[in-house]
Amino acid sequence: MNVTKKLARNVVFPALINLGLEKRWRDKSNHTILNILYHGVVEKNNLAFSPRHISCDQFIQHLKYLTREFDIISLEKAFEIYRTKQPLKRKTITVSFDDGYLNNLEVAMPLLEEFNVPTTFFISSICTQEMEIRALWTDIIACLNYFHRDEAIVIDGLDFRNMLHQPERLHLLEYLKGKSPSDRDQLVNELIQKYDLISKIHQIPEELWKLQTGDELKKFASSPVVTLGSHGHMHYNLGQISVEDATKELKTSKALLEETTEKEINMIAYPDGSYSNEVKDIAEQLGYDMQLAVKYQCADDVTDLRILPRFGIAVTTTYESNMFFINKAFNTLGFN
Repeated sequence: MNVTKKLARNVVFPALINLGLEKRWRDKSNHTILNILYHGVVEKNNLAFSPRHISCDQFIQHLKYLTREFDIISLEKAFEIYRTKQPLKRKTITVSFDDGYLNNLEVAMPLLEEFNVPTTFFISSICTQEMEIRALWTDIIACLNYFHRDEAIVIDGLDFRNMLHQPERLHLLEYLKGKSPSDRDQLVNELIQKYDLISKIHQIPEELWKLQTGDELKKFASSPVVTLGSHGHMHYNLGQISVEDATKELKTSKALLEETTEKEINMIAYPDGSYSNEVKDIAEQLGYDMQLAVKYQCADDVTDLRILPRFGIAVTTTYESNMFFINKAFNTLGFN
């Protein structure tokens, strides 16, 4: 970490938060609503394995700040306000999580209930199925990197070391995301077998990678603060695969989640923030009335009432840094 960043995290941002000066950044914005995004909350983090989860202690700090400084509404209400242009008197946020980690049920949900924070959880519907490894493919690759750092990982004739293929600096994850669903799955399975990743991932604490089961999702969906949406089925990048494969993903996810939870699924958060105008149209036709990006990908998104952006919470920084950047994000990712 460079000196400037270290100074900001340890001195500047804490001072701004303590003095309440971070509010000036949100007050500069005419936008009144911001959607914020988490993935997981864990008791004991391991950033060397996965930069997806925030520590329980920091999450509690977040909830104390967010419930004090903002009105917190559901995503459904946010879409209603956006579409009808209802005026708001106070800066407002929504909270959502992606993927379907078990820690969402065991760690995050009790805290969200305690603070009475309505939250949408976008679930990869593979959670409803039997799985040899109850983990997303991205965490399987994280396991590969964790146990085989500095080794040459050869795949498709390409040499990846520390996840990068030189000299193009092509990241292994990005390479796999660009493959067709069948090719990606085949390559991931080859890596699982070659590097014995089934046994190795079980050496990592389960709270960092384990997904919920169908039975756990039923329990999860019964919480008064929880609403469920789709995060695709197998976490493919829907804007990078064929229209036929993307349609299958959207149909499968909706059907499985509705069958498992007996709840209507009418929201989709695009895996890895990847989609296209054609994918948006298909999702709408299938009954996804509300669609969530990370950052907008299409030129007409800013006027498209079907889709909204979200601000991702950083898990590698401090509480004060996160609160500062939430306030600042109203200017770039907020909406009315």
